[in-house]
Amino acid sequence: MVSSEIIGGLRNCELFALLNEGEIKALSDSLVDASEIKAYEAGDYIFEQGEYTARLHIIVDGQVLLQRSVNINIKDRTAVWPLGLLGRGRVMGWSALLYGPRHVTASAICQKPTRVITIEGATLRLELEKAPTLGLKIMDRLACVLGERLRAAYNTMEAHL
Repeated sequence: MVSSEIIGGLRNCELFALLNEGEIKALSDSLVDASEIKAYEAGDYIFEQGEYTARLHIIVDGQVLLQRSVNINIKDRTAVWPLGLLGRGRVMGWSALLYGPRHVTASAICQKPTRVITIEGATLRLELEKAPTLGLKIMDRLACVLGERLRAAYNTMEAHL
């Protein structure tokens, strides 16, 4: 049986915003063995830039800073750029929806106690392939989320130039 917390997390997630209640319930039922809730403390890393990931993460509650380290070519120094402060309903590890594990492009660091739903990306992708209409809705939202993140990254870069 799927926990009501996982159903609620999917319902509140930006990635699943276009789904109706029946679609949310059916999706959560199909992901019962591929989903879990994890708890983190402030300062914990959910993942670090460059790691392989095969899981999608949805913030149930708490706050997570996405940040990227970049080489600034000055005596092998790096700079750390904040990319966004994410809260309830926001998704991370989106590359898990693509084929196979991928490197994450940023680090996710909890700013306060945080709980996330983690979902095996391969299982979610398989469900989307089985239900193309549902898959299109979710991939459409993924494109919107990525566009928003890209604009936020550009704004951060421009503010620091």
